[in-house]
Amino acid sequence: MARLSRQEVAWALYDWAASAYALCILAGFFPIFFESYWAEAMPAARETFWYGILVAVASLAGAILAPFIGTLADTGRSRKKWLVVFALLGMCCTCGLIFVGRNNWPLAGGIFILGTIGYYGAFIAYNSLLPVVSPPKNRHFVSGLGFAMGYLGGVLLFGASIVLVKNYAAFGLASETAAVHISFLAAALWWLLFTLPLLLVVQEPVKDVPPTAMRASLSQLGRTIREMARNRSVLLFLIAYWLYIDGVNTVVAMASNYGKTLGFPTSTMLGTLILVQIVGVPSTLLVTYFAGKYRVRPFLFAGIGLYLVTVGYAAVMPTVPVKLFGFPVSSLYVLGFLVGCAQGGIQALSRSTFSLLIPPDRTASYFGIYNMLGQYAALLGPLIMGFVAQLTGSPRWGVASLVILFISGGIVLACAGNIEKTTQAVVSEVHKA
Repeated sequence: MARLSRQEVAWALYDWAASAYALCILAGFFPIFFESYWAEAMPAARETFWYGILVAVASLAGAILAPFIGTLADTGRSRKKWLVVFALLGMCCTCGLIFVGRNNWPLAGGIFILGTIGYYGAFIAYNSLLPVVSPPKNRHFVSGLGFAMGYLGGVLLFGASIVLVKNYAAFGLASETAAVHISFLAAALWWLLFTLPLLLVVQEPVKDVPPTAMRASLSQLGRTIREMARNRSVLLFLIAYWLYIDGVNTVVAMASNYGKTLGFPTSTMLGTLILVQIVGVPSTLLVTYFAGKYRVRPFLFAGIGLYLVTVGYAAVMPTVPVKLFGFPVSSLYVLGFLVGCAQGGIQALSRSTFSLLIPPDRTASYFGIYNMLGQYAALLGPLIMGFVAQLTGSPRWGVASLVILFISGGIVLACAGNIEKTTQAVVSEVHKA
């Protein structure tokens, strides 16, 4: 691996920037504040129903728009431009939540949907810049650096926000609500501040833009889909990614619900969320470093295997503390440690591997499809988990059923062949098509 350039470091800093929305809004304060403030007067069952609808609509809207966003971002020198457009949408919506009053859940939900579209839309343009800033020999580690910085940045801001909310009076604030509002503002400013290095340092290659570029971009989307369908390695890799990342995202999405079902307190679940981020930093860097130095395929299989162990442990873990080195530790923390070891590496290597399989002049178009599959992920998993739990009467059997996704993803990945050897051949074939 060569020494990292200023462009590679500036690119990775965007993960640090956007982690503010991912952890503080998506995973942290929005779902809690929605229940306790914006939908305070709503019965619990109805609140859960509408919150689920909001999350589903935000995910579906992002998934539908992803291919079109990617194709438009490939029009001319515009990947950074579209990153700015969607990131600013997310930042403005994060600030907009401050002005939503108590029990005004429809407005809060609408802003949340727009903000989430902005967050995911910006990531399409961001991911597509990876081949621009990083040569193939650095690609896996730089992708991992982005995820690691995202974990670290997210946990620093989220941890500070939790301290502020829990001790609002000590900071001279009138209420917990005021502290949450400050946390929203801090998340938006954090996102803005750490996006600046990418905008100032990363240079996009210049492309000629024909007058009919916007109209032509729609036909290019069809071309991208046809090319993917014709290239076996790209197609099989995407199918494998969709399967195993569905399992990964289901673990993340259903963790709090599963923890509540087993009776773990909220404080333990928040602690586990922070633990996942902390463990994810060194584990992601180590996995991506060695994958770049040796071969990526064994590390992808290792990530899938570790998730099989994680899901198996989640299915049988006790609800009482376990002894580790003579000290009682919550079994949920053990689960969080396993997730932290597995999550960042498999996500980072998936991104970097895909970037090596696609034509360098249309990265945003391809990443639009990639991100669409990532958006649809956590679709099969919750359905399988819920169906099996209902059938067996046990949430433990429900979480155990997720092994289907990881095993299926591993089998399809094995059928994709030797990724390292097929990369250049696939790129050449796509260019000829």
